[in-house]
Amino acid sequence: MNAMHAPISLIDLAGLPSTETLVLTVNNRYARRMISELSAGLGAERGVMALPDILPLGAWLKQADDQLAFAPEKALPSYALDAFGARQLWQRTIAEAESNHVLLDVAQAARLAMEADRLLSEWRITVSVENETSDYQRFHVWRDLYRARLVGLDAEDGNQAYERILKAIEAGRLAAPFRILILAGFNELSPRFSSLLRGLSEQGVEIRSLQVRQVRADRIARIQASDPDSEWRLAAQWAADSLRQNPQGRYAIVAARLETDVALAHRVLREALGETQTETAAPYNVAVARALFEWPLVRAALAWLEIIATYARKKYCTPELLGQALLAGYCEADFPESSGRAMIDALWRKKARLRVSNAAFGELLAQFAPRLAQAWQALTDDAARDIGRAAVDTWVRRFRSMLQALGFPGDAALDSHAYQVMEAFDALLARLGKQAPVLGDIDFPVALGLLRQLAIETPFQPQRDPSARLDVLGFLEAEGGSWDGLWILGLSDEVLPASSKPNPFIPLAALRQANAPRATPERELQWAGDMYEALLCCAPQIWLSHPQHEGERELRPSPFIAELAAQVCTSHLPEQAPALLESLADDQGPALGAGGATKGGIGVIDTQARNPLWAFVKYRLGASQLGSYAEIADQNARGLFLHRAIELVWHMIDSQAALQRLQASARLRELVEESVRQAADECLADYGRVLKSLEVERGIKVLHAWLELELARTPFSVRDVEQTYNWSHGALELSLRLDRIDQLADGRLAIIDYKSGAARIDPKSSWMRPRPVDLQLPFYAAVLAHEDSRVAALILARLHAKQVEVKGLADGDYGFEGLGGLGDWPAFSDYSWERLMDEWRLAIESLAQEYEMGVAHNQIARPADLDYCDVLPFLRLGEEIKHVG
Repeated sequence: MNAMHAPISLIDLAGLPSTETLVLTVNNRYARRMISELSAGLGAERGVMALPDILPLGAWLKQADDQLAFAPEKALPSYALDAFGARQLWQRTIAEAESNHVLLDVAQAARLAMEADRLLSEWRITVSVENETSDYQRFHVWRDLYRARLVGLDAEDGNQAYERILKAIEAGRLAAPFRILILAGFNELSPRFSSLLRGLSEQGVEIRSLQVRQVRADRIARIQASDPDSEWRLAAQWAADSLRQNPQGRYAIVAARLETDVALAHRVLREALGETQTETAAPYNVAVARALFEWPLVRAALAWLEIIATYARKKYCTPELLGQALLAGYCEADFPESSGRAMIDALWRKKARLRVSNAAFGELLAQFAPRLAQAWQALTDDAARDIGRAAVDTWVRRFRSMLQALGFPGDAALDSHAYQVMEAFDALLARLGKQAPVLGDIDFPVALGLLRQLAIETPFQPQRDPSARLDVLGFLEAEGGSWDGLWILGLSDEVLPASSKPNPFIPLAALRQANAPRATPERELQWAGDMYEALLCCAPQIWLSHPQHEGERELRPSPFIAELAAQVCTSHLPEQAPALLESLADDQGPALGAGGATKGGIGVIDTQARNPLWAFVKYRLGASQLGSYAEIADQNARGLFLHRAIELVWHMIDSQAALQRLQASARLRELVEESVRQAADECLADYGRVLKSLEVERGIKVLHAWLELELARTPFSVRDVEQTYNWSHGALELSLRLDRIDQLADGRLAIIDYKSGAARIDPKSSWMRPRPVDLQLPFYAAVLAHEDSRVAALILARLHAKQVEVKGLADGDYGFEGLGGLGDWPAFSDYSWERLMDEWRLAIESLAQEYEMGVAHNQIARPADLDYCDVLPFLRLGEEIKHVG
């Protein structure tokens, strides 16, 4: 309350003539609270009352500006810029002024410059020449350019509009339409606001300050918690206990850093207020506004507009961008076709698509989401004719039309929150359209970027639940409120008082002289003291708490509460009767029935060997982790490229003798380069020119190194390249694709599998296990090879620029350094080659039998067996998993 203005109580305010009274509040929140308190004062004998206008200062200035438009004075500016438009103009002005200098963050500089401009006017700050800094001088240049641009646009911002209204009041050109002015919630008056009040007073307006009942709490306790999490739990338990004891009471938790802690707050409050799987928690309100961009409905709208904009300027779109829109929904046939849209997204991930053309996107929509496909086709036909550069208000009309064509926001009824979000988004579009004078003609991506930026900067909070008896607020929201009990948490010396944050574009000496907000430690201490005293008058019982530690940092209490005796409390959970536990060993699924054949690759057997539950979930239930979107640098693309290149080489060479002839005739290099380039065209189409040329160069080098090893081998001929084989075992049908099979000089076979990664390829630890894994080569050698063409060598070939090498197992010396014999493998040292094949065949058939019978034990031999598991949630890794030898 300002000492210069006579106080008035809320009761006396209710008796004033409503048509002659204006209540001016410090913000919207205070205006809503006053309306609520005046309404609550109605008794049985008085069911209605005429309320005076109750407006925040900003809203009243807007009314005054409208009124001034009809006053007989010089022509007003044609356009009024809101805060967003003014900041865009500041940003453009600074970017142009600093085009020859390095300025890392133009947007941040614009925000600070805009704030400095307002501070200079609001607090009547003058900067003497001797106090000028280089930052202030540069800001002064920007300010002059900014105001010149405003003149050029015939526009004004909110700061200039305030000055114009003030001058009109002081000159008597703007008469106040009220006789009594009540100030509510103003703890301090800036010099500019004081000048405005003097001007109104000179017109005969009676100015008074609303006197809020200031009764200090009769019980104040200080609570000391171990850490912020424990502190929140203590506050939540206190709120739950208070509501149980007095269900009609009103309570509040005030948090200094509520925006940071909001997720934790919801979690502990739901737990304390009794949320279970079948019952929701008692209602409560959290006064935290999230950016409008974070609400699903708005994110969906922006995602759809983003893919329209991308296809408008490119021939393709990334699956990740398309997937965001498809999974977000809020479109034509939102719920009925949701599974179809999800299948499209999963398909792109599975096939590692990097780009999707508009035609391909339309074909998939027609297959999986036909109603959306029709809407998309109609939209793209119209959008192709209407996407040229235009003013932002034209883009807003286009955005509305595009979203409407896609069926936004879907055909389902909107709940209360979604309806409010839709209204806020509609207002956001309208606000963007008003920026046309500043932005001029812009293209699609710029217009969409501005809409996204505005959505990120615009806070939104759904309406308060009127039935809630618990409020969770920040300091500013709580000031002036009234509850039956209050818990204020987070009161460390880092929070109350907070560190000063002077504007860097105004010299500190000038800020200190004007006593501007946030400028000095003394100013912060003054504000903190006033806020602390105001909060202590919000309830008869108040608990003040602070954490002792945050992570490894030790915290100290705020100096305002340090003298109070501290109580150390620990959170407690209500006692519950012990639950009876029942164990159920669910590790046996149904057997594969007749006609229920399971098709798959050798991965079925390999996964069964690693973890039977993994195999059951993936191949019987058809569940697996959703893959990531493909990336241009995906190692799989490089591996496919090398595999394809070496495949092309051996399609043109059928033996070592042919390889030697090409080497002797110097034609081998030409053939390798031709094969590598063809493979690059097929597999690296999405690579840029430079990256593709580097991969081609690398591929040629790798292939030549590998062919050097091939030339040093014993004679061979190539029997099969990239051949697929099928095998059946009961209801199980498996397929196997081998990179290459050679015919050796002794008539037996060598199987070669190429590995392009940098990881180790030695198969000893995998093949010597009782339940062998990495079974591709052993599977063919032991199960598929015929007696007349027995396998004699199992070869893993590592094709990598750092090293080309061979590992594996052979029944003889075939000229490959790195192949071991049975005597080199401890588990097989006493085996004959035939016995090894028999044991592998029995092991593989046993694993196939397990799978057919539905065996689904959750057991592994080694933790590394699950390194690439794609069903980890099913395996319950948080619980004990059996390890078998």
